Parts: sequence; C-alpha cells; structure tokens
Amino acid sequence: MKKSVKKVLAMVLIGIMSVSLMSGCGKKEDTGSTASTDTSAESSTSTADGKTSDVKMEKIRVWSSNAHEKELRLQQIEKFNNTIGKEKGIEIEYTVYGSNWMDAMKVAAAAGEAPELFQPSGQFLLDFVNAGYLVPVTDLPGGDEFVSQYEGSLVNNQHIINGKVYTLPYNLTTFKFIVNDDLFKKAGITEYPKTWDEVREDAKIITEKGNGQEYGWILGLQSNWMISSYITRPNAQNVGHLGFNWETMKFDYSAFAPVVGAIKGMVDDGSVFPGFEGLDADAARAQFAEGRVGMIVGASFDTAVYNEQFPAKCNWKVIPVPSYTEDGPKYKEFVDATSLLGVGAAGLDKPEKTLEVMKFFYSDENMAQMYEQSLYIPYRQQAIDMAKSQPAQKGFAEFSDVPEKNLMLPSPDSNVTVEGDAYRETIMKFFAGGFGDEDVKDVLADLDNRYNKALGDLDPELLKSFELTPEVLASLKK
Repeated sequence: MKKSVKKVLAMVLIGIMSVSLMSGCGKKEDTGSTASTDTSAESSTSTADGKTSDVKMEKIRVWSSNAHEKELRLQQIEKFNNTIGKEKGIEIEYTVYGSNWMDAMKVAAAAGEAPELFQPSGQFLLDFVNAGYLVPVTDLPGGDEFVSQYEGSLVNNQHIINGKVYTLPYNLTTFKFIVNDDLFKKAGITEYPKTWDEVREDAKIITEKGNGQEYGWILGLQSNWMISSYITRPNAQNVGHLGFNWETMKFDYSAFAPVVGAIKGMVDDGSVFPGFEGLDADAARAQFAEGRVGMIVGASFDTAVYNEQFPAKCNWKVIPVPSYTEDGPKYKEFVDATSLLGVGAAGLDKPEKTLEVMKFFYSDENMAQMYEQSLYIPYRQQAIDMAKSQPAQKGFAEFSDVPEKNLMLPSPDSNVTVEGDAYRETIMKFFAGGFGDEDVKDVLADLDNRYNKALGDLDPELLKSFELTPEVLASLKK
C-alpha cells in the first residue's frame, strides 16, 4: 500500500478493530501497483498425506464490519489457514472494522487498495458496481456453479445489478410475535391470539387484570423504525407487499388498515403502556422485559435484546404473527436477507483462490456453527439442518423457523419525494391522536394518494426496474 494511502486510511480508521490471521510464511513483495499488493511467495508445505509440496502462497484479504461474530469466525479461519489454506496456497487475512467501516471502504476503494473480498452494503452497492470496485461473482472461474445454488433467490438491485450477480444472501432477519406468558396466565387467557382482532381483545383483558401496573401492548414512537420492523414488514404476509404493491405498481398502505386500526383501537381502549409517545425502542422493549407488557412484535435481533441487553424477567414465548382473518396469512413470511461478501476488483488477480475463500465463508458447515451460537439465522435451510445443537439463545430457534419465505424486495419508497409526512411518521401521528377522530381508512387513503402522486414523477425506467415477473408474483403466495 502506498504511503499516501496508508496515511489517509490511518486517519479514517481511528477506533477500528482490526484482526489478522497469518499462518503462512509468505514474503511480501511490493509490485508498485496501485491496484493491489502482491504478497505471494513460494513456500514448502505439508499436504494431507504428509508429503511436501511447493505451492504459491497468496494472501486473500477479507474486510467486514461484523464484529459480533469475530471470535468464531477467527477460529474457522485459523483452521482453514492451517489445513486447506496450506494445501491450496491460500492465507486468509481477515479484518473487522468498527463504526468507520463505510468511510474506510470508500477511501480504500477510491485508492485502489480495496481487498479481494469485502462486505457489500446497499448504501454503496450500486456506486461500487458502476465504479468497477465490485465485480460479478460469475467473473471468477467456477462462479457460475457457485451462484447456481442460489437460483431463484436473487433479487434485482440487491444481488443482481444490470443482469449480473455481485453478491449472495447469507443470513436472515425474521419477524414474529412475542407474548408474556405470565400475564396471559394471570389474565386467564388460555390461547394466544391468532388474529389482530384477538390481539386487541387480549390486550384489553390483560390491562384490566393489570390494575394499572401491566398493559396489553406497548409502542415506542420515538423510534420510527419500529413502524416498518414491527408493523409493515411482519404483516407483509397478510397483504403480499411492504407498502408498494408490485402487482399494481402502486403504493397501497391502505392494505395495512386492519393492523394499524387494531393498534389504534388498543390506544383508544387504554390498553397501551402509558407515555408511549415519548418512548423509544429500547425503552419500550425494556418495559416488556420487566414483565409489564403482554405482547409486542419482534424481529430476530430481539432475541439478543431479551437475553442479553435487557434480560427478561418474564416467561416470554415466540409465536407466529397474527393474521387478518381466522383463515391465516395468504402469503409466505417476508424476511430480510443480508449479504456477506462481494468480490473486489483485486479478486480478479487471484480468481480461483478468491472464489475458494468466498465459498469457505458461505459454507453451510461454517454457518451451522454460527447458528448454534445464535449469531445468524442462515439463509440456507441446509445449514440449519447441519447444526449439531439447538441455538444457544432462547427464542432463536423459533425465529429461525421459516419453512416458506419471501425475500424483502426493493421498493421505490426511498426514490420518491412525498409531500407531507412519510408513511412511518403518518402512522405514528395516527397512533398519537394527531388526526383526531379521522378513520384509519381515510388516513391511509390520503397516504396512498400522496405517495402515488410522487410516484408519477419518478423516471419510468427506474420504476420499471421494480417490476416483478408473473412467476415471482405467484411465488409470493402460499
């Protein structure tokens, strides 16, 4: 790496956590290239049968911001470097960055010093592709075969850009419903709610039995992300979309009227924990953990909240998200898939070994270990099936139980400029009584009108990129 680039990176990476595993004996040679640094050397290594073999040791750099899985990942890498790596001439150098991850990645890429593999981000994915910093996985020898394992699961503008695959889904965020079993028993409720109407009924009973100490429901209106993560995303299985209807190519937040109306009904009933207007997500979840709330929607990351951040003092259980009717949801559960790695331009200098490392990181064997430690919900069911034990955290196995799933598909909601409040703020204002006695259907109809008016100003070609084929639309249903 050139001195000037090192200087810039040093300034950007203050506070980063960096770890490297180097178990080979490669000798560093400066090629003078600004694109990458050649760390290859001839080294005599022992093969599996005990014989010595001259292999060209080459370093494959991998950068990530996933600090939570660092300890296990380093163990896996150490084993690889001492076995397969020695046989195939590969040494993985793994670096984990902290809060300055985005800046570090952009500086390194612009300077031609980005690693062979790095964690892609939706925030810079398209820019990196257009700049040539990311290259298609299929440009690597054997890449087509590797990508074929994910056929039918790749999403435009998320994994596929301009018809080429740049990254692959690795882990999932899923959405369920969490109940305080202690308060259900105290209220004499013997069955958990299956519909949102039943949620409202149960919340009222729990609140009445709580005598001002316990409540059926809770909101945290100081954290607008709770509207998407705890209302629209979990209930996508009831409507078939996240607010933008891919079938009509129009915004349709009105489809969420049953759940939004039920929650507003709980507010009107006095069944919601008081002061919710001033609570944020942490404060709301802390109250649930204290045992003062009967029900709350949850995402899979909440298992860490109730096991570690705010250890629950109640007996909580994870159940399916309620449906609109007794017939159950019409659509498969929607899940958010996160990618692990993309291929940097430097990977083309060592294509076979770069793919070998990418396959190692994505392997079901490694992911099964991550699952056992409750670090990730695997995208691939094969990894869950391979696990030797149940996840360590309470509730993690239940959040991982998604036999049929739809990936969250891109929506143009972030591409339009809406007049007035956006959908999260509109729904929060409704819960807080900001629309007076106005009906939920009228509030959401106005929201749709404003979004669809803004949609009319969108570039037609950009809008077209969000279209789904009839086959994909049909696959959303159960």
